[in-house]
Amino acid sequence: MIHFPLILSIIFCQNAQEPKPELQAAMFLGARSAKLQIKLPVVQQVVLVPDEATYLDEISRWSTGARWPVLFDREPFVSQFVRRFSPEKVWRRDSVGKRSGTLEKAMNRAVAMSWDGSDSIENALTKLELPPLGVVFTSTSDPARTGAVALAAGRGQLLKCISSDWGSGNKILSQTKTNNLLQEIDSVLQSTGVKYKGIGDTIDAITLCQTMPARVDSSLFSDNPVALTDVICRDANGKRFAWAGWVFGSKAESTYLAMCSLFLQRDQYWFCNTYPNTGGWAKYGFGNILQQLPKFNIESETIDGTLSGLQQAAVGGITADVVYFTSKGNEDFLDMNKERTAPTWLPILDTPSALYFLHSWSLKNPSSHTTVGGTWLSRGVYAYIGSSHEPMLQGFVPPILMLQKTMSLVPFLVAARWLDGEAAYSKAWRINTIGDPLMLCPPANAVPRKKKTAEQLPDYQNLTTLAQKAMQVASDSPSDDSFAEAIKLLLTLGQDEMGNALWLKASSDGVAGDSTARAALPALFRLVNTDSFLWAFSKIVKPSRLERDMLWQLTARDPSTPLQILVDNLRNPYELDDLFIIRKRIEQQLGINAMFGIVGEKLQGASGRNKRGLERLLKEYND
Repeated sequence: MIHFPLILSIIFCQNAQEPKPELQAAMFLGARSAKLQIKLPVVQQVVLVPDEATYLDEISRWSTGARWPVLFDREPFVSQFVRRFSPEKVWRRDSVGKRSGTLEKAMNRAVAMSWDGSDSIENALTKLELPPLGVVFTSTSDPARTGAVALAAGRGQLLKCISSDWGSGNKILSQTKTNNLLQEIDSVLQSTGVKYKGIGDTIDAITLCQTMPARVDSSLFSDNPVALTDVICRDANGKRFAWAGWVFGSKAESTYLAMCSLFLQRDQYWFCNTYPNTGGWAKYGFGNILQQLPKFNIESETIDGTLSGLQQAAVGGITADVVYFTSKGNEDFLDMNKERTAPTWLPILDTPSALYFLHSWSLKNPSSHTTVGGTWLSRGVYAYIGSSHEPMLQGFVPPILMLQKTMSLVPFLVAARWLDGEAAYSKAWRINTIGDPLMLCPPANAVPRKKKTAEQLPDYQNLTTLAQKAMQVASDSPSDDSFAEAIKLLLTLGQDEMGNALWLKASSDGVAGDSTARAALPALFRLVNTDSFLWAFSKIVKPSRLERDMLWQLTARDPSTPLQILVDNLRNPYELDDLFIIRKRIEQQLGINAMFGIVGEKLQGASGRNKRGLERLLKEYND
C-alpha cells in the first residue's frame, strides 16, 4: 500500500501552497506507474533467449498475473542484471525458429498478449479498463525495437512505428527534419484517439526507441541546438505536453535497459561531488542528502571528489542502483576537483545503475563508447540524465530538489526537468533523458512487488544444471574451452567465487588459455584478486576495451604491477591520462629516453585533448 499523502507531504511540509499543476501532473504520473507496478506480480526468474522471434514469444507469455525479466543471451548484460535481480532460477530458452507474419504484427501481438489480449494493444487495455500510461515510438528497422516492446508490455503503453532515417547520434538534426519528426509524432498521437495535448491528461509519457541525433535544431527555439528529448514532447508553441525518454542501441542493449527499468529495485545510492562548496556551485552539491536518505530506508555511499578518490573507489568496480555525480568537463574529459582525467577512469559498474550526471557535453555523442556518456552507457547505465551541449550549471535541477521529487514519486527522468516558468531553463533546453520516463526511484519498499516462485517450462533449460554439466566436462576432459564454458555459466549465475576456483583449477592443470582467461577475468576483477587477474590478463591474446579498463582500474596504482603490461596496454584515445599514472615508474625503471619514445609513438594518430597533452609532455622532455 502506497501512502501517497505521506510521501507527497515530504516535499511540501514547509510550504503552505499547493504544488504547481505541472508538478501535480508529474506526481500523478508517478503514482499511476506505481499503482500499476504493484498490481503486476513478478516471477523470480530470468529467461535468456537466443533471437528476436523467441524474445517476442517469451514476452507474449507475460500476463497481468505474472511477468519476469527476459534478456538476450549476451554478456556482460546478463550477469550484470542477474547479480542485482538475484533470481531463484535462470533459464536458457530454446529458439522457436522463424517468426510467422510481419515483424510489426508480431511486436504488437506480443504486447497485447502480455495484457491478456490477442492482436490489439488498444483492445487489450480497453478490456482491462486501463488507460495507456504512455506511447512508445520505434521503427521495425531499428534494433531498439526490442526495448520498445518490453517497455510497452511492461508499462501498459501503446506501441507505434514511425520513420527511421533521422541520422546518427553524433549529428545535429536540422530544423526541417526536426519539424518532420514532431509532425509525425503528433499525427500518430492524434490517430490514437487518446488525450495527449496537455500535461495531466492521459498521455504524459513518450519513449523514443531508435537511433537519433542527441541534438536538434528547432525553429521554435533561439538557443539551438537543444536536446532531442526536451523537444519531442512539446507542442507547436514550445509548451510541454509530456515527458520523454530515449532508448537506442542493439537488441541486447535496449532490452537490458528496459528490463532494468521494469524489474530492479533502486535503494542503494552512490555519490561523487567535485564542486566547491562556494557561490553558485554550493547549490549543486549534495547538501544534507546523506542525512535524509536513511528516512527513506535508502543506503548510500559517498566518495572523495578527487581523481585519487575516484580511482580508489573504482578498484573492483562499484555496486550502486542510483549514481549522483557532479563534475566539470566535456565529452572527452572530466575534472575531478583540480585534476583532469579521461572517461576511461570512470568506474566499472558491477551491477546496473541509473545516473544523474551534472556535467557539460557528456551526451553530445552517446553512441560513441569513447565519450564520457558513451562510456557510462557501455558500463551498464540504463537511465541517464545528462547534457548534450553546454547547459550552464543552472540548466540542471539541483540534486537535493531532484531527490525530493523522486522521493515524492516523480519518475526519475521527469524529476530532472524544470517546471514551466520555474527557472530560466524550463524552456526546451540541452539536458537529455535516456531511458524509461515512467521509471521510479522511490523510497525503499514504497512500491512493493508481489513475488512468485520460478517455474520451469518444457523449452527452458536450467542454467544451474548446465553449469554443473559443464563443470563435469571440464573435470573429465580439461581444456581451455571446457573450463571457459563452465566459468561463463557460473559467472552468469553470479557465482564469482566458484568461477575463481575453476580458474585456479584450470591454471594448475596447465590448460588455462585465452578463452578461460577471458571468461574468468571479470570475476577476478570484482573479487580484487590482483595476482590471479594479472596472470589471466597475460593469457589474453587481444584484450578488449573493457578488459583493459579492468586492468588499469584494478592494478595501475599498485607499484608491484609489472610495468610492461601497463605500457603495452595504454588505452587509445586517452593514453595521456594513463601515462600520468605510471610516468614516474617509467622514468625510474626504464629511463627518460623510454618515456620520450613512448610519448612520441603515441602522438602518431593522436587527436584532440590527448594530442595536445602529449605534445606538451614531449616538449617538456625536449626542454
